[in-house]
Amino acid sequence: MTSARVNGVNRTVLALLGLLLLAAGGLGLALGFGAFGDGNQPLLPQAVRDFADDQAWFWWAVAGGCLLLALLGLRWLLAQLHTDRVGRLDLTTDDRDGLTTVHAGALTDAVEAEAESLRGVAGASARLLDQRGRRLTVAVDLADHADIAEIRRILEDRIVGHARQTIDDPDLPVDVELRPGKARTSSRGVSRS
Repeated sequence: MTSARVNGVNRTVLALLGLLLLAAGGLGLALGFGAFGDGNQPLLPQAVRDFADDQAWFWWAVAGGCLLLALLGLRWLLAQLHTDRVGRLDLTTDDRDGLTTVHAGALTDAVEAEAESLRGVAGASARLLDQRGRRLTVAVDLADHADIAEIRRILEDRIVGHARQTIDDPDLPVDVELRPGKARTSSRGVSRS
């Protein structure tokens, strides 16, 4: 399950749960203020309140339901820990030559440092993802005086080229997001290489 899909499921489930709890709370308040008759009545009729005492299996069913909710909650928490980021890249092409690995953090740190060294770049961040194949994403924050065309050209020609050469993958997909400063009126640009 990718992070985007996890985020979508989270938003949907939490929105539905929030609406359900909001409706239950509103109904409880309405009953408490007497919107449906006398406000001094118990919320549940006596027969419903006595049901748990009359049925031996009731508390076992409640325990089973609670266990199911706990397992679903644990599954949800484990899904939060899943990430599509790559930790290290195995660049070994032949077992006779030994093992060659590159830590993804070293690659992304180098891309960020090289991008931040450009004139007009206020900051940069890079991530190496594994969503149906490896993909490098680079987000560059631009200063107000930045030459966007020049920075984009250098990013695409030099920095992306260095990253591809480092991991020996000339076809590595790279997404470059240029984020102009708040004072600049031009829109954000996304470039795919």
